[in-house]
Amino acid sequence: METIREEAPSSYLMKLVGFSEVKFSHQPYESADFDVGGHKWRLIFYPAGKLEEGGKDHVSIYARIENVGASMQIDAELKFFIYNHNNKQYSVFQDGTMKHYNKEKKECGFAQMLLFSKFNDPKNGYIDGNACIVGVEIFVIKPIEKVERVVFTQNPPENKFTWKISHFSYIGDKRYYYSDEFVVGDRKWRLKISPKGDKKVRALSVYVQAMAYLPNAVASSTYAKLRLRLLNQKNSNHIEKRGTYQTIYFFY
Repeated sequence: METIREEAPSSYLMKLVGFSEVKFSHQPYESADFDVGGHKWRLIFYPAGKLEEGGKDHVSIYARIENVGASMQIDAELKFFIYNHNNKQYSVFQDGTMKHYNKEKKECGFAQMLLFSKFNDPKNGYIDGNACIVGVEIFVIKPIEKVERVVFTQNPPENKFTWKISHFSYIGDKRYYYSDEFVVGDRKWRLKISPKGDKKVRALSVYVQAMAYLPNAVASSTYAKLRLRLLNQKNSNHIEKRGTYQTIYFFY
């Protein structure tokens, strides 16, 4: 797949001056070493194609890793670049597949990156002043270091908490009051009430607040689905609220 972009490759760029001297050569030109992802690489350019891999009548380009151990496998994504002097942009070539480098497979790339005739026709802009510019962008995929395990528990143990507020009529004029902390799952929680409501809501407001994690617990995001109930102490006509942003669903 060929795309166009203005930005130069982030890994390596190489300008070949006096290109007419080598444009019919099937021998590759190898760049100097460069570092990407903790490994040394070389950009390998075949002006007249890598014949043994089907590169006849094309220009071929590869990225070769220089330091790979016998038991190593390096996974990488590759993008190859050719500068077009006509539009001042780069033609970018990639196939979207992961390349697997090891002791036996040190080179990956395109045997048929571009037709030889198209590349060498000055009208197309790839050759300018007997020079061409090619490059590569290498993204090394590192082995995964951390895996997060998320478990959703429908009814965790001890998932009910009752806060009885004595002498509520004489509670005072504070804006907020807080319950003792209680534990559900891997963290502590508490209730918060505003007896006279918030600025926008002149009613009893009740909130659930997530507090500290328990010792040795993983401090990850917490999803909690909650149900709040204001108990009627004379009959069963309780008030229950759920599904509101303030009291029920929390993401931390």
